[in-house]
Amino acid sequence: MPTDPDRISQKRIRAGGDVVAHQEIHNYGAAPQARDTLPARPDGFTGREADLQRLLEVLDPSVDSPGGGVVVSAVAGMGGVGKTALATVAGYVVRERNWFSLAVFHDLHGYSPEAAPTAAAQALESLLRALGVPAVHIPPTLDERAALYRSRLQEIAEERGAPVLVVADNAAEADQVEPLLPGRGGNRLLVTSRRHLALLQSVARVDLDVLSAPAAVELLRTALAHADPSDARADDDGGLTRVATGCGFLPLALRICAARLSRSPRLTPSRLADQLEDTARRLERLDLGDGRRAVRAAFDLSFRRLPPQQAGVFTLLALNPGPDLSTAAAAVLTGMGVGEVAEVLDDLTAAHLLTHDSSTGRWAMHDLLADYARHHLTELAESDPEVATVGQQTQDRLLEYYTATAEAANSYLSALPGDSASEDFADREEALAWLDAERANLLATVHTAQATSRTEIAIDLPLILAGYLHGRRYFDDSIAGLTIAQHAAQQFGDRHREASAWDHLGNNLLELRRLDDAIDAHTRARDLFAEVRDCRGEAHAWNNLGDDLRELRRFDDAIDAHTRARDLFAEVGDRLGEASTWNNLGNDLRELRRFDDAIDAHTRARDVAHQVGDRRQEAVTWNNLGLALRGLRRFDDAIDALTQARDVYREVGDRHREAVTWTNLGLVLRGLRRFDDAIHAHTRAGELYVETGDRLGEASAWNNLGAALLELRRFDDAIHVLTLARDVAHEAGDRHGEASVWNNLGNALLELRRFDDAIDAYRHFLVFCRKAGDRHREATAWNNLGSALVELRRFDDAIHAHTRASELYAETGDRHGEASAWNNLGLALRRLQRFDDAIHALTRARDLHAESRDLHREAMAGANLGSVLLRLWRFDDAIDALERSEALFAETRDTDSTEVVASLLKKAREETEHS
Repeated sequence: MPTDPDRISQKRIRAGGDVVAHQEIHNYGAAPQARDTLPARPDGFTGREADLQRLLEVLDPSVDSPGGGVVVSAVAGMGGVGKTALATVAGYVVRERNWFSLAVFHDLHGYSPEAAPTAAAQALESLLRALGVPAVHIPPTLDERAALYRSRLQEIAEERGAPVLVVADNAAEADQVEPLLPGRGGNRLLVTSRRHLALLQSVARVDLDVLSAPAAVELLRTALAHADPSDARADDDGGLTRVATGCGFLPLALRICAARLSRSPRLTPSRLADQLEDTARRLERLDLGDGRRAVRAAFDLSFRRLPPQQAGVFTLLALNPGPDLSTAAAAVLTGMGVGEVAEVLDDLTAAHLLTHDSSTGRWAMHDLLADYARHHLTELAESDPEVATVGQQTQDRLLEYYTATAEAANSYLSALPGDSASEDFADREEALAWLDAERANLLATVHTAQATSRTEIAIDLPLILAGYLHGRRYFDDSIAGLTIAQHAAQQFGDRHREASAWDHLGNNLLELRRLDDAIDAHTRARDLFAEVRDCRGEAHAWNNLGDDLRELRRFDDAIDAHTRARDLFAEVGDRLGEASTWNNLGNDLRELRRFDDAIDAHTRARDVAHQVGDRRQEAVTWNNLGLALRGLRRFDDAIDALTQARDVYREVGDRHREAVTWTNLGLVLRGLRRFDDAIHAHTRAGELYVETGDRLGEASAWNNLGAALLELRRFDDAIHVLTLARDVAHEAGDRHGEASVWNNLGNALLELRRFDDAIDAYRHFLVFCRKAGDRHREATAWNNLGSALVELRRFDDAIHAHTRASELYAETGDRHGEASAWNNLGLALRRLQRFDDAIHALTRARDLHAESRDLHREAMAGANLGSVLLRLWRFDDAIDALERSEALFAETRDTDSTEVVASLLKKAREETEHS
């Protein structure tokens, strides 16, 4: 049912009672002369340097001012933000600089618990006394007082040779301020208010926000040190940062916390921060109990001045689960029209109870104000059951709006050609933009639904968001929501939706390389789908399980899983599912270096996706086909396939997958030794990953860029880029990616002959691999570590490392890696002049490379074998090995290596002729 915001406000008035203002009249003696009346300068003023500078610029009397010499510097901001402190400090600074001959201060009590707002006539009377006008000479009417006030300001300015500064603090309405405008003569009026005042004269406005995080911490530190210079808590940066965050960086809250710490020496900043994390009781903690220094009391003063409709809307905003909201969501929440609610929100923004981002059109409330609104609504609900009912119905409507609109947006993201999508959005881009803008609210909706037993929303919304969050790489967010959905579905007895939640959970766990957890999730999904006889769902779970198994290098098991998925998809007539499984089978076969079979599988997948009309799936298969072609060193064909994938991704606006194809293009271009083009490709990939906010992808792109720079022998540049990649991966929590960067860093350091540093990098890599239980990459770490040890002439250690690498590669079924380890073992044995052992190792390397059809590496192993045979004067055998190597290098278009082998061949033939 529509909600009347006034109703909420009216409940507040009945519950709290009426407020009656009492006016007291005081008789003052005549002031003998004009005098400064600034209050005491505040202690510990910090973090407002830029605001103070802005204020001083507009107060500077040497600068011409608009409006006939009148400048109103309206310092505005929410309660507790430090307006009075800033104005007071500015008053002292300008007096110290002798810009003004006099500074007078008057509190207009616009937001005061002790008194009603001061009328302009009363304010003028007080100001005239401060300016030295005897009481008997103060006229009775407002206009007469205003005229005398302006005249007196000009007199003082002329007498003393400098203008006067008037500070009108705590104004509530423009009517209080307009008569205080100082007129001509260079005099200045400085006004503070919690509202934007609609003044007739032009104003130079300084809107105060909360402090920055460093300034907030410095305020706490300064206050503690001022109270006790020996207080060690002033050096607790971590604890003070947490306290500042809990205060929302609001100066009043920070000063209250500083006072609490000062009067309780045993209270640590961390313990106080823990207390502030309880948002239900946070306002209680931000109260010194003296009735004056309390955040809630400061907010009360602003809230009580709101008209009923604004008060009602402000209170209802507490029901929004997230940090901000759109005007459309506010209209749903309040039951008002979009235009009507926008006007009310504008008024609340003018009162500094909301903030408005003009670039996004969204409205937000400071954390402590949100606590205040929620607390107020809770009090109303406790005192009046009708308010509780209205509040629940109102929140129901908002959460249902978020869920339904998310489902409408998701229909665009998952639509295939010919599918109809919701009419709520114009196109896919608009739907995606809405999801991006509302992501925090949608995630908060899931948690609110769980906490308030709204089971359907707690199950449905995470499932609706799963595809979007996965595509945007928000894996942790998706896992949190899907875990709620899985638990709720299990408790509700909904086995089908529980299976869906497990399936999506597994996909996210795979991306985070939590492989064992991913297998467990997909296995649970598979079994539940089978239990409820959902063949299509079971096929999806088998398909995803196969991906997990491939990442664990259990390739035969992966092929079995993907084959099972393919057959189930065929059974239910799901052509697109068939395409997906053919594509994944191709990936499995590629890992087994069965490149011809992989190409056949990817081609089948591509053709089916094209027939179905799914451009994205077609692009996926083009991308993977390119990788399979790269494995056969069919680089030109690989580039064509990857370019097709890139162009489709660009066409459909998938910037993230476009970045993936740029990365793969870079790898192929490196195979063609087109290193400058490869550098461009990896750089473009990095830019797109940054644009899409994928820190893991960004780290991968910089890692590949560093590897390309290595091949150009730009070692210093490579180390710079790889260090960036390592730091990005570490910040993103990507231990797998960080390990890979350490490996490439070791390669760069090895090339610079910084052998000890290279060994340290490889050992970092080795530690990561062991911790992750990644036997395959552990083999790579041992292999590279052995190469560095050889350079330090630690041959026995190097032989042990390469032997360990060959064993691990053989254990994990990587014939290609095993061949590399045998090659490096042969080189180490040659350095020890164990030539027969070296020949055995290098022959084994060459044969394994031939078996895996890596022509270039077969040529390298053959060249190394030929050089050893040459050392043993086995010229005929050396010539056979080198001729084969020369032909392979020529076939793979490695002209530099071809020339080197040709030189060795010439030497071998000359020795044969000589002998």
